[in-house]
Amino acid sequence: MQDAPAGEQVPAAAAQDVPPGEQAVGAEVREVPPGAGGAESDALDVPEARTVVTASRSPERLEDSAVATEVITRSDILASGARDASELLAAHPGLQVTQTFAGATVQLQGLAPEYVLVLVDGERVAGRVAGSVDLSRLSTEDIEQVEIVKGPSSVLYGSDAVAGVVNLITRRARRPLGAELRASYGSMQRLELDATGEAKGEDWGLRLSGGLARRDAYHLDPASIGTTGSSLDGIDASAGGDLRMSDGAALQANATYARRVQRGVDVGVTGAIFDRASRDDSISTRLSPTWTLSDNAKLRVDGAYAWFNRRYLRDQRRSNALDTIEDTREQQGRLGAQLDAKLGGTHAFVAGVEFLGEWLRADRLGEDGIGQRARASLYVQDTWTLVPRLKLTLVPGARVDTDTQFGTALTPRLAARMDPVSWLTLRGSYGWAFRAPGFQEMLLDFENPTVGYMVRGNRDLRPERSRSFNMSVEVKPGESSLFWVSAFQHNLTDMIGVSTEMVGPQQIFTYVNIDRARVRGGEVGVRQQLPGRISAELGYSLTDGRSEDTGLALEGQARHRLTAQASWRHRVSGLEAWVRGALVGPRPFYPDTDGDGIANPYQSSSYLTVDARVGWRMREELQFFVLGTNLANAGNPSDLPIPPRAIQAGISARL
Repeated sequence: MQDAPAGEQVPAAAAQDVPPGEQAVGAEVREVPPGAGGAESDALDVPEARTVVTASRSPERLEDSAVATEVITRSDILASGARDASELLAAHPGLQVTQTFAGATVQLQGLAPEYVLVLVDGERVAGRVAGSVDLSRLSTEDIEQVEIVKGPSSVLYGSDAVAGVVNLITRRARRPLGAELRASYGSMQRLELDATGEAKGEDWGLRLSGGLARRDAYHLDPASIGTTGSSLDGIDASAGGDLRMSDGAALQANATYARRVQRGVDVGVTGAIFDRASRDDSISTRLSPTWTLSDNAKLRVDGAYAWFNRRYLRDQRRSNALDTIEDTREQQGRLGAQLDAKLGGTHAFVAGVEFLGEWLRADRLGEDGIGQRARASLYVQDTWTLVPRLKLTLVPGARVDTDTQFGTALTPRLAARMDPVSWLTLRGSYGWAFRAPGFQEMLLDFENPTVGYMVRGNRDLRPERSRSFNMSVEVKPGESSLFWVSAFQHNLTDMIGVSTEMVGPQQIFTYVNIDRARVRGGEVGVRQQLPGRISAELGYSLTDGRSEDTGLALEGQARHRLTAQASWRHRVSGLEAWVRGALVGPRPFYPDTDGDGIANPYQSSSYLTVDARVGWRMREELQFFVLGTNLANAGNPSDLPIPPRAIQAGISARL
């Protein structure tokens, strides 16, 4: 498989799970199976772990949220054995993690990864490649919980939150003094080491973490010298702290650094062989002071900066005619202030302002190779409880974004929630959302003479816009049962597509606002506690997405997806196990395989993925585990380039 160079968004025509534990569907907290998380689960069973901030951008209890929010807690993460965010989300109902040259990306409600906003502690993750964030860059070692809002969320977060938001909340110090260590080794020479340390006083806390990982490249096509997946060598480090002061003020701060080096082999269309390597360095910092103004009002200020640098090299074997070295540097800064206020006992009011600056320097951008823009935003939302007894709540809100490149975007939303009886919860929302055109779409100026095409950006692109609704019903007939069903629809306009023209023997692709699409579907699922300390869950997703201009189904989107999982723990022996799987139906693809500018469509085959983990806890502080991933050995080099079957064994210790 030939990987696309860093920073390039190649047009399609030119391109040749949820683990066991406490989890929420909608906004319903599911009970942790007894002992499922061991000592770690007990230590984390605190109210703060059940507080969400993503749905309303303000702390609230999960079970009181009017906007449907799903939470994967720290106990889930520990039980899953997931090593990064992509593995953690791989079998989650309604989510689909896909592997591309850009890494592991997530699709939500049938929409592509560029329509999903990925955050860490409420801050945008820098370093998008082809419009998407590589989830495999985000280690789970330092994640407290993951919050998922399905549906349009531009009302609070602005651009890219069309299909929803995935927010990773980092861990904070909880013990006076403590440390954790995890080590594992397995297939593809995969080695992982993670260590954390923490200290906590009455009014302060400090947490440090670091890790390293390595893995060999893998081949899914034995007949080709090219590698399907790259090798990996990576390190990461982070520090976070919080301080509470006597005058009602508090301060949170964190900083992270990560480096990832990947290597692989590409085979060009002419048979040329390339050794490929990329090095990604990223730094992020955040400082957030908070002032308690009164019993019912709080002011928070956020300042964040992120830096991302990628160097991409292709070295042609036995020749230097097609050698390339490309650098991409991205910087992102945000300054925001938000006021949270409760008015009269029935209104929870959120109002904020923020300023976002983005700067990108890349070899394939036109003119001087630099893209920059600034955006100012104002948002407001009110959670209005009309009938407390029925939890009848209306949540109107609106946001205005003014950008130096595309002008102004307005994104209102209205959400509602009601519990007519104690075991039934109804939710619904309707909102607008938008996705700003990326720097590559506006400024890309790249020619590939060996393949015979040119890609040009368009500075006059308008934002993609959507009008969406979501509805959900949750039924909890007892403490051990939960049933849910949901439906959604997105109507997208001004979608950015590619126009093609032939100039002599060369194809020229230009980004333009040419498409409209409708994506609709639904979800149904059930979770049940069974005898013998077994917890089981089954979910099914139906997605129908197609272009309204061509009538074709959206590329790469499966219509049917079935997920299942089960977990078990034997308290006396210390044994615990889980298994999860996903059955994904056929997906449409439209490649131009013969280079004539006309797509050659096909349907991929259905596939099944199965993961399993067995752990033995010798004592509360020490556990041995064995993890198997992709046990059904799904995958192929063309449309499903996922890593092959792998087994990994390890040990985790807590001091």
